[in-house]
Amino acid sequence: MIDKKHIKSAWIIRATPTKIYQKPWGEEQNWSGFQGIHGKTLFIREGERTSLKYYPRKTEMLFVRSGTVEVTYGNECSLLDPVANPMKNETMAEGDTLMVQSCCPYRISALADSEIIEIGDNMADKPVRLEDDYGRVE
Repeated sequence: MIDKKHIKSAWIIRATPTKIYQKPWGEEQNWSGFQGIHGKTLFIREGERTSLKYYPRKTEMLFVRSGTVEVTYGNECSLLDPVANPMKNETMAEGDTLMVQSCCPYRISALADSEIIEIGDNMADKPVRLEDDYGRVE
């Protein structure tokens, strides 16, 4: 017999209607998460791009499920000292993953219609937008 007050478990969440948000660059489909961990599917249209942004607390993994994107990304010092900590530009294709820690700026530009799976923590964290093609900089 296991003598534990709380037993960890695994479970299945059956397909339920997910929230779909229209974005100026495409759409975002959110799906269930647990204790601050969440998932999204981003659909970015060819020629469109997300904001150049960072999250104060949120860390994300972005997996390119289909398409081709160019990512611009930096470390937590890239905005304070861009000479010593320059931003990088790289092309990502199907199967590639971008890891973005909190306070690290990044932007995704779709070179083709693209689908990206995002897994992150701190779901309630709001982005700090630095540049945006759609006027959403605070």
